[in-house]
Amino acid sequence: MIRTCPILIRPGFKPRFGHLAVVLCMACLLLTACAGKKQHETGSVRGIVMNLGAKQAASPDVPGLSVAVLRHGQDAPINAAFGTASLENPTPVTAASRFKIGSVTKVFTGTLIHRLIEEGRLSYDTPISQFFPTYPNGKAITVRNLLEHTSGIPEMLALPAVQQNMAHYWSPEDLIGMVAKQPPLFRPGTRQLYCNTGFLMLAVIAEKITGNSFADQIRELFVDRLGMKTLLVGVDGAVVPRLVEGYSGSNGEMQLPMPASIAIAMGTGNLEAAPDDVVRLVNIDRLLKNNVLETLPLKPLVLPDGKEAVSTSKNDHYRGSELDGCTLFLFDQPRIDLIGKLGSFPGFGTAFFYDRQTGYAVAVSVNNEKGISHAIALGAEILNAIRQSGAGSAQ
Repeated sequence: MIRTCPILIRPGFKPRFGHLAVVLCMACLLLTACAGKKQHETGSVRGIVMNLGAKQAASPDVPGLSVAVLRHGQDAPINAAFGTASLENPTPVTAASRFKIGSVTKVFTGTLIHRLIEEGRLSYDTPISQFFPTYPNGKAITVRNLLEHTSGIPEMLALPAVQQNMAHYWSPEDLIGMVAKQPPLFRPGTRQLYCNTGFLMLAVIAEKITGNSFADQIRELFVDRLGMKTLLVGVDGAVVPRLVEGYSGSNGEMQLPMPASIAIAMGTGNLEAAPDDVVRLVNIDRLLKNNVLETLPLKPLVLPDGKEAVSTSKNDHYRGSELDGCTLFLFDQPRIDLIGKLGSFPGFGTAFFYDRQTGYAVAVSVNNEKGISHAIALGAEILNAIRQSGAGSAQ
């Protein structure tokens, strides 16, 4: 172990060559000690990822699993991959394998909206009637309601026409028009109910304000600026390099999931990426002045009646609340509070979590929609183990 001590230089001291050599030597020792500490921390985290990842990947409900961990401010994720990308033609999952990340897409859409708010081109209190003038009661529904799932707008994926053929592509205009014909579920702001329609609307709002497509904005911000090289906007029928095959099943009995359009989920669940890139969301402050991962309260949203907007997932041991495009996760096993997002798409499950205490984030993807519990458990276990190891304690 290298022990270091401060170098004290008295006022008026004029270093000679020998003194300068000592100073340089001490500086080298300090740099060596810091590098050694960083290598030790990286090795410790890598061991945690490999050990816990292998345990979850051993489940018969996990054909394949990919996990990546990255500390805020850093650029080289620690990753591991387990299992197969295809049961029909056994191919190993790698760190570059792409998954359909489902509702983790909402964090990306929220970032586009937050940038527009910071630029003064939009506000939380802007009514959606400004962009959808014919939408019923649009003057009472705000951008904040869409971000917090408190709009009362019906769920687009529950529309009878959509349910009858999930593989059919409906344009955003068609979907919003069909939803507008449904009665509202509740008065805006009075309840919280998860709503994909709201994030489709937010993606359209971002397009209308900027004049650029949702896909172009995603590429400019996240692919080009955050270096998410595997990130793609899903296109129905596209041949996607290194995209794993998705499955649906439990107790080891796997089958192909129901076909579903990915393009229909613009802004709400239409992105594809490797966890190695999803975890780079930890550096979202390179895009935003207000880093929501750091500033969102670690407590559930409080509604006007004083009640907390919180849901309980007993099987996955957490309570959750939607906060400004992200989700608050209050785990009881392990006991840890995290900000992040879960994403499901037929055949796939992804969990993205950020631990404010250590500055570490984790992204986990599995290629079985019913195996998302393994992604959730692994993400929470890894971040809790990093806490317990002391890694990230001195930021």
